[in-house]
Amino acid sequence: MGLIKVIIGGVLVLVLIVVIGWVGLNVWSCVMDKPTTGQPDMPEVKEASHSVYIENTGNLLLTNDYEVMGDEAGSRVFILHGFWELTGQDFKYKSGDIVLDENIFGEITIKRRG
Repeated sequence: MGLIKVIIGGVLVLVLIVVIGWVGLNVWSCVMDKPTTGQPDMPEVKEASHSVYIENTGNLLLTNDYEVMGDEAGSRVFILHGFWELTGQDFKYKSGDIVLDENIFGEITIKRRG
């Protein structure tokens, strides 16, 4: 009889630990973990005042500093001096320059944000 009580007591303690752990993980995932809205967090307008949309690829880049060489759509060259790029679910800042030639990337549209 004594061995059965020890085994039942051990099983009850194990079940209690599993239930407490499960409840704790559920509370943490619902309360503490940041819920995703499906939309990436964009940098503030003061950090990236212009959006750069590449028609052929659908990519969106954000920048504060850029140059445009040429006037005719389809043959312009854009140089972004530091830009934000969507990587995974977040925009990541790239400090280098990127050259976007419309002869390669297709039509590029730059708009002021905000």
